[in-house]
Amino acid sequence: MMLFMISTLMVTLISSTVMCISPISLGTLILTSALSISALISMSLSSWFGLITFIIYVGGMLVMFAYFAALQPNQHITNWSWALFPLTLSIMMFSLSSKTPMNLNLITPKINLLLTPVNMPVFIALSLLLFLILIAVVKTSRSREGPLRPFYV
Repeated sequence: MMLFMISTLMVTLISSTVMCISPISLGTLILTSALSISALISMSLSSWFGLITFIIYVGGMLVMFAYFAALQPNQHITNWSWALFPLTLSIMMFSLSSKTPMNLNLITPKINLLLTPVNMPVFIALSLLLFLILIAVVKTSRSREGPLRPFYV
């Protein structure tokens, strides 16, 4: 039942993005939909997978909406667009209600297949690549010049 409610909320949030006119309301709506998507992933697959999906999604959206908010002039949020959201939510809840629970065993892939010994060289290569990129970023950033400098008292 909880999976059904989260999936209904996710569909409602995604379908009501056309009602947003300002970047702030659109960012709030997308952040809430990302939270519901990660909750759905967390309930069906793994809690760590849902958490990592949420962190990556929010990190990317933060950069994108910072640019949009800087480019978009300040606009007031109209009251009628927020009044349509509960109406859309209630219509979706009543129209999609069913008595049978969802069987997710047929839909979700087995996460254990990723950690087979055949895939271990790929995981080790990817982790080494990420570590080398981390070292390259640290070496190329100049800590005395720019926003990464320490604050001396």
